[in-house]
Amino acid sequence: MIVRTEAVVLKSIAFRETSRIVTLYTRARGKVTVLAKGARRPKSRFGSTLQPMSYTHVVFYMRRGRDIQTLTESSHVRLLSRIGRDMNKITAGLRIVELAHALLQEEEQDRQAFDLLTKVLTRLNEVDSNEEHVVFWFQMQLAAFLGFAPDFERADVAGLSESGGYLALDTGAVFSPGVAVPSARGASKSALRAFAVFARAELDKALTWPLPPRIAAELRGLIADYVRYHVEGAYPERSEKVLKQMRPEL
Repeated sequence: MIVRTEAVVLKSIAFRETSRIVTLYTRARGKVTVLAKGARRPKSRFGSTLQPMSYTHVVFYMRRGRDIQTLTESSHVRLLSRIGRDMNKITAGLRIVELAHALLQEEEQDRQAFDLLTKVLTRLNEVDSNEEHVVFWFQMQLAAFLGFAPDFERADVAGLSESGGYLALDTGAVFSPGVAVPSARGASKSALRAFAVFARAELDKALTWPLPPRIAAELRGLIADYVRYHVEGAYPERSEKVLKQMRPEL
């Protein structure tokens, strides 16, 4: 069967001397792994379309029971050229596709997940600051897509005192100090408010939410702990470790 569909490149690795094995998240077939023969040659017909974070239109042969399909064509749907010219954008974009690669299942087609991926990468390409806000928002929307959206009451978040409170990792509920909560993680009022905003607000509002470095670091850990709790060993850590080596102040 020949499949023609839009796709986001999640991962691309060298294979033998001239080819690449590429993981795509496609609109029509979900996550699919393909072999791009000759993709590493200088004058390859695939050009730059197989780099991670690329938004492409692909054609491949789909054979049931085969783990790796054969890619025949690939072209850009939208060239996200600004991502590749900025280290903050590259870091954020690689984290987004790493999360998608780890947490989205093989060949489970869902256009909502595909639209979420293209939306965040397109917005990341456009922004001039707050690139990590896009990653925070993506993780919270991905949690909702996977079935574990945080279940908190707005009044509980608004009622937090300056001493902060707790996030229940199993449900995403927010509690004030003094309440016994299993699987709870303590956090500041600012971090818990930010957690609620990134879980419920539209992306444009999340992008403008003020996050001083200390609160951003706390929110990063809070979101990671929440998602990790629900996906257990599937939560990817590689890009986070690389980022900490490159930028130890984070």
